[in-house]
Amino acid sequence: MSFLDNAIGSYKKQTEKRLLNLRNNILADLSSRFSWLSQGVQIGSLGDIVFTVSTDEVRTFRDYRRSTKARFASHERIGEKPILEYIAPDGEEITFSMTFHVELGVSPAKETERLRELCEKGEAMYLVFGSMPIGAHMWVIESVGESAERIDHGGRILVSQVEVTLKEYVPVIYDTAQEGGAAT
Repeated sequence: MSFLDNAIGSYKKQTEKRLLNLRNNILADLSSRFSWLSQGVQIGSLGDIVFTVSTDEVRTFRDYRRSTKARFASHERIGEKPILEYIAPDGEEITFSMTFHVELGVSPAKETERLRELCEKGEAMYLVFGSMPIGAHMWVIESVGESAERIDHGGRILVSQVEVTLKEYVPVIYDTAQEGGAAT
């Protein structure tokens, strides 16, 4: 290793140590000013994934969007505009982004893997903000998109951005009074 490599490595270690000390000082200052921060705040949850902010970990979301649609049939007419006929409400959709950062107490790889597993299982879950459930039904993860922002020299993801799309899950209810237990 050359003198320059040693100097750069030493400077890098000193800078990382200073940044870590600065981060710890800022967190200590915030904790003293805002006592609730040291205890952690549960913002909400999606199934067993808890959205939380504390001095130990940050697992939150941003860019929350919810869309509600209706279904219509279009009846074509010769020489006239089509007539729309309302059929029923369509399932709702929610999208949001999450940032996972190792320096904020979470493993980007593990958090993303957990979301992917829930997506692939099609498991219906409640989405809760505070203590209020969102929507009248449960939700399923329709898609998870990941972008690795930073990867270390060992191939570990340090920071990732994740886009999550949820679909409203309306359960099928079988009416046992009808012949053959038909779905309603």
